[in-house]
Amino acid sequence: KLLADLGAWAGNVSTSVFIVFINKLLMKNYGYHFATTLTALHFLVCSISIWFAQRAGMIKKTTMPLNDLMLFTVIADVSILTLNLSLMLNTVSFYQIAKLLIIPFVCFVESSFLGRTFSQEVVGSILLVIVGVAVVTVQDLQLDISLGGMCIAAVSVVSSGLQQIFVRTMQQKHKLSAHELLSNTAPAQAWTLLLVGPFIDKVVSLEWVFSYAWTTAAAVTMAVSCTLAVLVNVSQFMCLGRFSAVSFQVLGHSKTVLVLLGGWAFLGDTITLKKLGGMLLAVSGMVWW
Repeated sequence: KLLADLGAWAGNVSTSVFIVFINKLLMKNYGYHFATTLTALHFLVCSISIWFAQRAGMIKKTTMPLNDLMLFTVIADVSILTLNLSLMLNTVSFYQIAKLLIIPFVCFVESSFLGRTFSQEVVGSILLVIVGVAVVTVQDLQLDISLGGMCIAAVSVVSSGLQQIFVRTMQQKHKLSAHELLSNTAPAQAWTLLLVGPFIDKVVSLEWVFSYAWTTAAAVTMAVSCTLAVLVNVSQFMCLGRFSAVSFQVLGHSKTVLVLLGGWAFLGDTITLKKLGGMLLAVSGMVWW
């Protein structure tokens, strides 16, 4: 079990970090600025991969009640859409602060409705991680935000936290493995996001995704991104099935640290003493947790 847990976590961290750089390459170098449609394509490729795995007998075909499937799909889609809109409407600082609030929200839900208790040591380690990541990611505290931007950020916190909690509870409730749950949710998310994605991307980027001029290099990068997305989704569901949503959030900030280190090592980004100190605080909190 320990090896399986470590394997799931290592797989999720490595693929999540790698896909950030691939998506950055696709958006920055090849001008593909359509994040919601890209997410829809990720889920579509994931659905196709799972369908082939089912046909080959590697994964058994399962179903889950339609009401639970639609509830999960709506929450997960709202999380994706509001995170994109929050980044558009708010400053980067406030966007990062909102993402950090997912941890205390998940703690509140799990303690209030799922009967989980948190010791003082656990609370202390969570606070250390939050402070460390805040120091790393919040560059300047420009917090002039509109009421609309604040509302969107609040919805993104609630929907993102609930989506991560639902992964674990749905697996336990319907006795599904990570792959089986993903085989139900991925197609639903793919088609719903494909319907609304182009319109959301039009608002965010002021361009239609249909007018994008494809090149061979961009197509290859997109294929790599979609392949990695399959691995990210499978490993994320495996992690959330094994660990609590709070653990996933706390340890998930290791990806933030690795992305920053990768940017420094390969993309020429600079790391200040302030960022380095924040990384040390965050990693200390993760080890303590």
